[in-house]
Amino acid sequence: MKKLLVLQLVLFFFCTKPLLSQNIESYQFMAFGALPTWSAVAVDWQTKPKLYVYDPKETRGHAEFVNKKLGRLITFKQFKELASTSAQRQYLPFFIYDLKDKPLMVQGKSYTYAVRLEDYEFDDTPKAMANEVEKLMKLMPTLAKRFGNDGLVVINLRPNDALNINAIGSFLKAKKLEMVSTTTLIKHIGGTKFKILHEVPAVGKLVLVKSEADANQLTAHDIAIFQFMPKRIPTLAGIITLEAQTPLSHINLLAINRNTFNMYLTDWSVLPELKNNLNKLVEINPKFQKLTIKPVTQEYATKFWTKNKPPQLTIPTPKATFESVVPLSKTFKQYQQVELIGAKANNYALLYELLGDKMVHPAYAIGFKPYLDLLEQGANKEINFFLSKRKTLSTAERQQALARIRAVIEKSIPSATTIASLRNILNTHFTNGRVKLRSSTNCEDLPQFNGAGLYESKGFNTKDNDALLAKKITKVYASLWNDVAFEEREYFGIDHKKVAMAILISPAFIDEFANGVILATTTPKSANLSILVNAQVGENEVTNPKKGDIPEAFAVGKTTIEKVLTPSNLGKVFIGNTATQALLKLLRESTEKIHKALSQRQINQGDNQKYSTDIEFKLVKDTNNQYGLYFKQARLLRSNILPE
Repeated sequence: MKKLLVLQLVLFFFCTKPLLSQNIESYQFMAFGALPTWSAVAVDWQTKPKLYVYDPKETRGHAEFVNKKLGRLITFKQFKELASTSAQRQYLPFFIYDLKDKPLMVQGKSYTYAVRLEDYEFDDTPKAMANEVEKLMKLMPTLAKRFGNDGLVVINLRPNDALNINAIGSFLKAKKLEMVSTTTLIKHIGGTKFKILHEVPAVGKLVLVKSEADANQLTAHDIAIFQFMPKRIPTLAGIITLEAQTPLSHINLLAINRNTFNMYLTDWSVLPELKNNLNKLVEINPKFQKLTIKPVTQEYATKFWTKNKPPQLTIPTPKATFESVVPLSKTFKQYQQVELIGAKANNYALLYELLGDKMVHPAYAIGFKPYLDLLEQGANKEINFFLSKRKTLSTAERQQALARIRAVIEKSIPSATTIASLRNILNTHFTNGRVKLRSSTNCEDLPQFNGAGLYESKGFNTKDNDALLAKKITKVYASLWNDVAFEEREYFGIDHKKVAMAILISPAFIDEFANGVILATTTPKSANLSILVNAQVGENEVTNPKKGDIPEAFAVGKTTIEKVLTPSNLGKVFIGNTATQALLKLLRESTEKIHKALSQRQINQGDNQKYSTDIEFKLVKDTNNQYGLYFKQARLLRSNILPE
């Protein structure tokens, strides 16, 4: 690593021109629809730090700017390590919010800008993080004359985070640095204040969720108001987040699948009824982006819950047929059944058959037999005992029992036949590469049960040994019994004794330019397919975006963008990017094929319901600046409602 850093510094001084007179005004973009923003990065943090603002139209993110514009040969993974790790920090990525035209008063003082550190999962203690923030704020005047060293510091509400207000607040106060949340900034600047993403009635107890510990106490009869963006959503009567969501986020897709009310709210004052009715039973009735909130009795709530109880779902019965890894190709079509390889792998095989290897990477599957055999090493005993007692256990006791099940699975040993077969595949088709071991169960990606984000996938470097490979496989297996997955199945009355885990093996993406999600649906007024796209540059998540990240959202016509909902605040994928416009026609045509094929498969099984299709894709960019479109996942959604 030291040699690499020395080489980077040498290349920096010989390959770059100092950016001493930047026209930062031209680099602005609009965050949250109304807040002027700059992307910026500090380099050489521990030696002679220098700050740069960069043009997001030219580079996709902080790492790419450092690589391409500053001439430092560094990968995203290396950049992330050299930003998040305090002991060897070389880079500090951040954003600047411009308040010059509308200064914000805090504690009687007017502020014309605010700084937010990009969330790179910093390993600093809160006290050390406060020192880093103070250092950055003192450097701000070196970036441009308009910045003083007394700007606002943007903090967050995410628990267990070095930049959480409860962790860092007292240390920043001691340094006389004032803080502000993005919610306050949005409210001040007049950005989007709330949006109802799934309009269905909700009845439940309004509960304010301030931490993960609070979230663990929620029940299916609570309407949760999350102060932070949760990674996992338990079964609830309704979902409200105090940070902006995207229409195709995992949270909203789960809400659609469960038929659960879902909205985001960035300004409490817009809906005072929420605060006024905290910890009370209420009914929320949304309609046309407006809603009414009124208290209800326990009797009314019980009748509502009984009437709207979710349907009990039956899942395909897993079959223990084969131990070896099989290709997902026409030659092995007899293995492509949900009962053998799970829904995710089964749907992937259909994608490959429809679109070929120009848009879908060749992939392989481990069937259910290795998982079912592994349970005989002790996990089955734990599972059967837990299932026999689960109705009598408290939430905490259920979580303890599930943790024991996962621990037994992770200590078990996968089939030697399976490991040998998989190693042969890796050595033959993935030499010196990286693969994804992706969950593929019989209780996700089903038309009646989405299960988005319930289970884990693991990356694996094919150079690593079989012991690590076995460990990664058991980690994926164990995720079948995580808390949220169990509660979700319980909510829908799924028979836990029938659940099983297969694994989809596909190559990890390199040269990733962007990732995205598509929702395709027929509109109520016509048979035409409407296509909504969320996309974000690089590896920045679309389905679970970090706090403050806003993906692109737009509707696709036959060959072009039909309607822009929101631009990205991190970079341009399709909106405003002429280089990717030609891919829109291909994206639409491919989406139509996938939607038709998945829908027809249901019709062939006697299911004539109308479904939406949820599709995940990647854009890659090679060394010749040529773009490629790849599809990685597709599933039907029970609801046929397209978010506005």
